[in-house]
Amino acid sequence: MAAVPPPRLIVNADDLGFSEGVDRAIFAGHDRGIVTSASLMATGASFEHAVRGAFERPRLGVGVHLVLHDDLPVSEPRAVPSLVGPAGRFRPLREAVRALLFGRVDEREVELEYAAQIQRVLAAGVTPTHLDSHCHLHALPSVGPIVHRLGERFGIACAREPEASSWSDFRAAPLGRYPLALLISASQRFTRRRIVNGLRAPDRFLGLVKSGALDEDWLVRAIEALEPGRITELMVHPGDDEQAFAGVADHGAAVRRRELEAITAPRVLEAVRRCGVELVDYRALLT
Repeated sequence: MAAVPPPRLIVNADDLGFSEGVDRAIFAGHDRGIVTSASLMATGASFEHAVRGAFERPRLGVGVHLVLHDDLPVSEPRAVPSLVGPAGRFRPLREAVRALLFGRVDEREVELEYAAQIQRVLAAGVTPTHLDSHCHLHALPSVGPIVHRLGERFGIACAREPEASSWSDFRAAPLGRYPLALLISASQRFTRRRIVNGLRAPDRFLGLVKSGALDEDWLVRAIEALEPGRITELMVHPGDDEQAFAGVADHGAAVRRRELEAITAPRVLEAVRRCGVELVDYRALLT
């Protein structure tokens, strides 16, 4: 009888390029901890800094973290008028989500802007391992098919599927995360039905419900519960930048610092070793 392959775990740090403090934390999580993958924001203030750091770490898989809210577009604002406000910036998250849900966004403009973000990453010399999105907007039915089309167009074979796959994902999670996690999960299931021959994705996604509340104890339990023969993605948001997140409650400075401490904790590294977990990135989906 053939041996069952070990559990494989992609630990993806979101928001690479948001700020130099976030970049430092992600790179520390890779150099000293369990981070294997990161999602790069083409719109980020520290984009060039992030790219330089990624080049120094060839074992770190780098995907594209597509953005549609609270930032400046890569495209000229006049080319994407349904996506931006009067100042030429993307709308705040809640406004952006409402516009996407109620058909007040031109999907051709979403595709134009997302393509521009991917092209900026490619022009910097990065070969993306996957596509995902800021706050999981590609789980929405109006956005998901666009991301899969762009993956095929640019030769990017993988994409995140943000979904809480079982009620165990909600155990010991903050109640305030439930509504958003349920909305994203339901949207992802519906969107999946609209996509034929979609991009590849891990078997399971962790961190959706615990986003903003991840700590060392939960991380050890999650590692111990990984299933042999399956590839799981764990999303994390480490950071080391007080000023960039001043006054931010969700994924603010203290939360990101706690996640950095968790992903580099000796106890977590020992759990990976003890449980025989193979740390991989999205490139493992292609082998």
